[in-house]
Amino acid sequence: MAIEKLKAGKAPDEDRILAEHYKYGMDELTPFIVHVLNIIITYLNIPIFLKTGILTPILKKKKDKTIPSSYRGITVTKTFAKILQNHQFYHKWAMLTDPDDINGGLKGYLKCDIAVIGKGDSIKVPPKTDKDEDDIEGNLLLPDGVSSDRSRAKYVIRIHKAQGLPKMNTGIVANVKKAFTGESKDLVDPYVKVSFAGHVGKTDVQKGSYEPIWNQQIVFTEMFPPLCRRLKIQLRDKNKVNDDIIGTHFLDLAKISNEGDKGFLPTFGPCWINLYGSTRDYSLLDEHTHLNDGLGEGVSYRGRILVSMKTEILENSDSSCPASVELETALPVPENAVGKPEEFFLFGCVMESTMIDKKYADKPVHFEISIGNAGNTLDGYNPPTKKKRSDSSSEETESDESADEDQPLVSTTVSSEQPKWQSTTPPLRPISRDKFYYNLPYYEDKPCIYVKHVLEDHRRRMYNTNIIDKIAEKLEDGIHDFNHMLTEEQPFPEKRLRGVFEELGSGCSKFVSIVRSTNAGSGAGKTKLDKERQKLLLREIDQLSTMARTMKATTTKSNMKDKLRYANQFLQKLKNISQEPQHALPDVFIWMISGNKRLAYQRLHAKDLIYSIVDEERGKDCSKVQTLFLRLPGKKATSVAGWVIQAKVQVYLWLGLTKHKKDFLTGLPGGYDQNSLMQIANKPHGVPPPFIHFTERQTFQVRAHMYQARSLIGSDASGLSDPFARVVFNNQSVATQVIEETLSPTWDEMLIINEVEMYGLMQEIAKYPPTIIIELFDQDKVGKSEFIGRAVARPIVKMSSESYDGPKFPPRLEWWDIYRGPDKAGELLAAFEILQEEFRLPVLWYVSVEIPS
Repeated sequence: MAIEKLKAGKAPDEDRILAEHYKYGMDELTPFIVHVLNIIITYLNIPIFLKTGILTPILKKKKDKTIPSSYRGITVTKTFAKILQNHQFYHKWAMLTDPDDINGGLKGYLKCDIAVIGKGDSIKVPPKTDKDEDDIEGNLLLPDGVSSDRSRAKYVIRIHKAQGLPKMNTGIVANVKKAFTGESKDLVDPYVKVSFAGHVGKTDVQKGSYEPIWNQQIVFTEMFPPLCRRLKIQLRDKNKVNDDIIGTHFLDLAKISNEGDKGFLPTFGPCWINLYGSTRDYSLLDEHTHLNDGLGEGVSYRGRILVSMKTEILENSDSSCPASVELETALPVPENAVGKPEEFFLFGCVMESTMIDKKYADKPVHFEISIGNAGNTLDGYNPPTKKKRSDSSSEETESDESADEDQPLVSTTVSSEQPKWQSTTPPLRPISRDKFYYNLPYYEDKPCIYVKHVLEDHRRRMYNTNIIDKIAEKLEDGIHDFNHMLTEEQPFPEKRLRGVFEELGSGCSKFVSIVRSTNAGSGAGKTKLDKERQKLLLREIDQLSTMARTMKATTTKSNMKDKLRYANQFLQKLKNISQEPQHALPDVFIWMISGNKRLAYQRLHAKDLIYSIVDEERGKDCSKVQTLFLRLPGKKATSVAGWVIQAKVQVYLWLGLTKHKKDFLTGLPGGYDQNSLMQIANKPHGVPPPFIHFTERQTFQVRAHMYQARSLIGSDASGLSDPFARVVFNNQSVATQVIEETLSPTWDEMLIINEVEMYGLMQEIAKYPPTIIIELFDQDKVGKSEFIGRAVARPIVKMSSESYDGPKFPPRLEWWDIYRGPDKAGELLAAFEILQEEFRLPVLWYVSVEIPS
């Protein structure tokens, strides 16, 4: 690397920066240097700071120092410029791709010269060689680490079958199709299209089938390692007018392979791939169709495909042969190859629904929870369609279908039963106390929703990811604590860093112990990638454990900043290896619905909700009440309309095997009526009651000490704003005064919300207080106030049995980040407290105004 080639011990540049600075900070600085180089190449413009230097006149030997020509100039250029100088590619073939279709593969080649030189310097032409410059493969402009001497390989992608596909032609769409094509059926004609390295392969079309069986393989013959690092798998519906996209999934080859002596070639499955995309409202002009193409977050489950992949290196192959794509017949997947079917139980209890947008207040609304197609009451499950086959080539597929009829997951068995769910809350019309935010009047009766669904049991994939994520989270918190101690100049930060390494080593050892203890279990459904990935994780985590203990033993005050760099490298490695490429369970969706229209949603990863008796394996949100901000689907979520919270929902969630459901209420806040229905619900075949009735009710006064904000976004033409803040808690809100023409308003107010009711035990509310939402607006004299941003804060709870004194009370002012969408929109200096109603102080400004830096 260019940074490593910098010569140490040289004079600093005009910014007093040495080569050593870049060498020691190489890992952190490299992304920024690459970014600057990309900008230079993109805009063909070298920044001014790279063109300047310190000019020093040096007297020539035996020359008169009084004559100017006796001197020669030496320029000390920027150290940064030295990194970029004298780097060039000569007569290299660059691959051409379409920036608007990055997944479309190769579009051609361009022979080019690329050089980075100083001002006035000339390009150095390399000496001639016997190498054939027209040999594209031998002169490719390759990424760092990819050898020019590559062999050929076969990438075999097997497409076995699909399940749970949506209806594609209903209502007005069906009428338009009938007018153009004469077809009146609402069936789907699916096929799979696979794109890789600029080449495309397709399976046969299965006519009129929601559960098609292909058992075909698409074989790509391409160079290895390939320059295309992603493989695009797209499920489509054949149409005479225009083929529709059902769903798209990308396979990252870096995630399903590993380099090195103990590495493995790209491999995958057989594994079900869950597809996500637009909602299934079947409108003629669906504004969310781009989601089906894999662009943006899918807002609805759209079926799944059973896929497997293997890679074969071709020995003694001619690298000059063109790449090829072939479609072949594949053997069906054995019954136990995809995993053991188990019934999973998903439970939710909606504790509170507030901040519902005013535009939804006219009609009743309800919430729906779903996993896969299970729970989707509007447009979820389509029964399989049996059809006659006239061609003899389909006999094998028919035999596969008959064999599948004995399997637990077959749709004909499930569809003959009643749906195993109550996935929607009762419809209620939103009400409001301030005509600004609306809420659903649940009061003491909290609605329950649940889904039972049979899926393959691949919990180990989620468990491994959860353990690693928790190790990484603890490491990140420790690094943050250490940096805070350095910033605040607190004593003995090296002790905290040693503790960070000790926690890392202990966590890694616990991972190795847990995974090795579960290795003796059944191997049903374990793919080659599962086995290779488990070996990789054990090897990497065990190595991290050893290195962490070494770091702990060698960390001192003099080298702690160098050791911090290693801690950040460990954190990045943990984040990289935690991502599981093979799906386990489908994601969970929570939708707010009015009538038959889907309004806003939240998508939750199943791994975050999955239950385990081992705490490290359990999902971070399992058995907990979490606050969800429902958002608009598709592109609207990132527009101005998407800045507004559509609804704030507090919901308790649990996901696990039905046979483990005796623990599904373990984390539910206490204070509810444990009647006979609740006791029956814990049994494997029991169902939760429609409501959980809370008997414990607490009353509070909320106090928001709003001091000031800074660095707000300017909303007026002047570049300033007229900001005010609205504090929202439970089903009430209060607002500050308007401060005109400023981006750093000082309100110096205490806002009070009286008679706030919450249900549950006082000790639990004090330990896990609900969040307070603060929304800032720009007051306009004409029209609606413009949204500036939002902050989320945690209050301090005062129980009536506590005394109001330090260090807990009075609360200290804190800076809270303000966001508008994903962008930071300023900071808020405030403090929040909740006082149990029996204890009430006079309404005075009593918070010590000690402004944090």
